[in-house]
Amino acid sequence: MSNNKTQYVNADSELDEELNKADTAKKTDKKKKKKPNKALKTIKHVFGVIGTTLLSLFMIVIITCCIVAVSLTVYIMQFADSAFDVDLKNVDLSYTSFIYAKNSDGEMVELKRLSGDENRIWADMEQIPKHTQDAFVAVEDKRFYEHEGVDWKRTVRVTISTLFNGYGEGGSTITQQLVKNITGDDRVTPERKIREIFRALTLETEYTKIDILEAYLNRVPLGGTVYGVGSAAYFYFGKTVDQLTIAESAILAGITRSPSVLNPYANLERSKERQLYALKCMYDQGLITTDEYEAAKAEQVKFRLIVEGDAYGYVDPRYDEYYGNNTSSDDDDGYDDEDTYEAYKWDEYEISQNWYVDAAIEQVIEDLSRAKGMTYAEAKQDLYKGGYKIYLNMDMDIQDKLEEFFRDPNNFFYSYDTTAIEENLVQGAFVLTDYRGNVIALAGGIGDKPGDGCFNRATQALLPIGSTMKPISVYGQAVDKDIITYSTMIYDKCIKLPEGTSWPSNFEGDYGSGSYIPAWYAVQQSKNTTAVRMAEVLGIETCFNFLTDKLNVTTLDYTSDKAYSPIALGQLTQGMTMLELAGAYQIFGSGGLYYEPKLYNLITDYNDTVIIEQEPLGERVMGSDSAYITNRLLKAVTDTTNGSGRYARIDGIEVVGKTGTSNDERILAFAGLTPDYCGVIRIGYDDNKKISNTNYIYLAQVWHDFMVNIVDEESTKTFAKDANVVEKKYCKETGLLATSKCPETAIGYYKADKLPATCDSTHKEGEYVKKHGGETLFKYDDTDTQSGNTTSSATSG
Repeated sequence: MSNNKTQYVNADSELDEELNKADTAKKTDKKKKKKPNKALKTIKHVFGVIGTTLLSLFMIVIITCCIVAVSLTVYIMQFADSAFDVDLKNVDLSYTSFIYAKNSDGEMVELKRLSGDENRIWADMEQIPKHTQDAFVAVEDKRFYEHEGVDWKRTVRVTISTLFNGYGEGGSTITQQLVKNITGDDRVTPERKIREIFRALTLETEYTKIDILEAYLNRVPLGGTVYGVGSAAYFYFGKTVDQLTIAESAILAGITRSPSVLNPYANLERSKERQLYALKCMYDQGLITTDEYEAAKAEQVKFRLIVEGDAYGYVDPRYDEYYGNNTSSDDDDGYDDEDTYEAYKWDEYEISQNWYVDAAIEQVIEDLSRAKGMTYAEAKQDLYKGGYKIYLNMDMDIQDKLEEFFRDPNNFFYSYDTTAIEENLVQGAFVLTDYRGNVIALAGGIGDKPGDGCFNRATQALLPIGSTMKPISVYGQAVDKDIITYSTMIYDKCIKLPEGTSWPSNFEGDYGSGSYIPAWYAVQQSKNTTAVRMAEVLGIETCFNFLTDKLNVTTLDYTSDKAYSPIALGQLTQGMTMLELAGAYQIFGSGGLYYEPKLYNLITDYNDTVIIEQEPLGERVMGSDSAYITNRLLKAVTDTTNGSGRYARIDGIEVVGKTGTSNDERILAFAGLTPDYCGVIRIGYDDNKKISNTNYIYLAQVWHDFMVNIVDEESTKTFAKDANVVEKKYCKETGLLATSKCPETAIGYYKADKLPATCDSTHKEGEYVKKHGGETLFKYDDTDTQSGNTTSSATSG
């Protein structure tokens, strides 16, 4: 056995030692690396916070944008859902109305244009020249035929310009402008613009470009009350739209940006600048040739009204003529040193229409009111914006003569006070009709016409008509009802009022002769006594109803005018207009047919659809034979040397008529008829005071002095005789058909089927009349009394 000792190693201890060494080394390494690991963590932490924050902000933005987008979408869709259903052809527009009349050549010519806040004349696309269409497209919307209602490029550009510069050129397309013009929504707000865009897009899906452009060109404002190219063509150039030149079209297109400032009447220089701009746009876009461009620039455009300046290559010769070169001193007050006032002369008023047009406008308003169930104010507004065409019955030549005649007071008075104020001037009126209800001419005042739409005494003045009432209220009816014939003997004696007073007196002041006089003589001498007896036989109600129901007299008082004085003598409570008096008298020339007096025969709308047309057929109000016999009664007034209307006679022309004068001489009237015309005239103070001190000319003479100006060799010479009327000799003593034993006879006019009895030759001292007078219902009895109210003691002649 060896003596060497074996050495044993403790494995566990070594392992522990190694582990301890490793741990120590690890700790040493850890210590060495501890500082750099902490910095990294800090960096990571910072970036983590930043990232989280940015992510949060990003999410917030995304969410906010989503909310805004949803809200904006909902907001915009509200406008997209808004209904915009419009008929471009029938949209409510204001159109200019026209008044026409025939000239001496029988051609219809324009007399007057009526417009309200908007002066517009509709023009179909076929009437608007292509170069006029192109001018507006070139200036207002050069991509009109390419876009679908909105020019997005232009809209974005204008929006950006507005945001950064505070302003921008207009970005609305023609379609958008049309929308604004239709809706009247022109507020400068985002909401309005968005709504306009959607409406424009909608409009383009429902109408063609031609429809849209046509509507736009008829709506575009072009200065003042002028709307649309149709109205502008006349307002600026005095022509119709189809006559516009390229140069004129460019002027209109250039106005659109600011019509009140850029139109030629407001500023000729700026108008020319805008015209050149419009022409340049047309040229650059290939819409006109070089020759057309140069010619249009050089064209000396003529304007309807006076313009100041030479921007269009000439000076308006009317400017100096109208305005003159006044060199008056600063202290000039504009008045003459001496008082130059003269009665009946008011030529300082601006007149654009005659008496007839004044009256026609009023009649049209009243008729539209009835036809459409409107108030007067609504009908007037409708007339001035409805685009109506009104065709008058006026004879322009005769109307001009009548206007000239009435301007001169010397045609009515031998002398007058030239210093008298207007309130102290006798005035007058005249109405002339044919026998179909057509008013041929009228005048509403003596002297210069004091303005448009002034008081018209032909159609508006309500004054008594005196004895012109008698044929239409009593004598005509008495003939028609076979109560009297042409020669019936009527007792010329007043009646007794219930209190015993004798009434009425005749014009001469007597209360009747107490004898029998023939009907024709009673009319000729305008006897009040016989007229009252006629009314007594006919009955007040019968006479009153004939005037109101048959002759359409609208001014009678249904209480106070149902009496003898107004019905038989014309002393009406309110009075009657000359227009209604003419309508009543025309029955004696029309064979007993009544036609309502009309100043126009036709009204159409701007599409020529008939709105109102005059009734061509009259209403029979008495037999044609009765009308002719009454006509012969009226002939006695003018055809004898002592007739009250003898001064009305016209050589070679048959004239019949009736004078009218109240005993207190408040009015003078005359109704005269020729075979072609019925003319009525009246003079008096507007306040109905007495004219007895006025040095007036007999009114029948005044009537004659005008009427001789309108008759000629072509005029009808005599009234057509009625087929049922015969001429017979009558006994002047009895009024019956004469025999060979009757010592005095005359020619009378009688219905062939209603001849009077034959005279029995009892002529001695009027024995026949005394014996048989009761058979004619006019035998006088001193106990006769009148039960009706007279309302007035005034009498007429």
